Amino acid sequence: MKLFLSGGSSKPFNLDKEFIETINKSKPLLYIPIAIDTKSHPYLECFEWVKRYFSGFNFSNIEMVTDLRKLSRKDLDKFGSVYIGGGNTPYLLKELKDSGFYKHLEYLANKDIPLAGGSAGAIIFAKTIVPSLSSDENKVGLKDFSALNKLQGYDLDAHYEPSMDAEIKTYMKRYNLEKVIALPERCGVHVSNGKMKVFGEESAFIFDSKGKREVKHGEEFK
Repeated sequence: MKLFLSGGSSKPFNLDKEFIETINKSKPLLYIPIAIDTKSHPYLECFEWVKRYFSGFNFSNIEMVTDLRKLSRKDLDKFGSVYIGGGNTPYLLKELKDSGFYKHLEYLANKDIPLAGGSAGAIIFAKTIVPSLSSDENKVGLKDFSALNKLQGYDLDAHYEPSMDAEIKTYMKRYNLEKVIALPERCGVHVSNGKMKVFGEESAFIFDSKGKREVKHGEEFK
């Protein structure tokens, strides 16, 4: 499994460089922007953004898909990597499950296809999406918040700032969450071979029963 999960930066940083260096560049990257509010950011605008985002790494082999129901298991073999954009996390999780793409992500993860995501696109790989409920309205009425659970039992929060500490502790107590990774926007987690390492221009922070601790760029954690 190869995961590259960021706190939601709109500009590339060292985690993205690591992601591009890992992928099979002879195959297209599958870009999934469905969590975004299309009234504010139409899909074509999103596609132009993601092309600019990775252009600095001399990579442009990208295909966008906005209807996951059109993708079969066989279709996935043409892609060498996946990038899931940010937006409304409950909506994203519901669409992934309803469309069947949720199981496709499991399949791709087991094949060691590099999977990346920012903000909502990162949170869905955690144990639950509970941390997103502080900022994302649950317009779809989602009741099962369980997610892909690829982070060794951690939950994940994005766009982290120190002012969020009390909020994080409150939802951890309310929902009985044991441990949370809080990612600032220019920070991310790389998961590979059972190890988790922080990449970024900012540190990640771990919240658990022992309190809060900082994990700096290049450091591994459990």
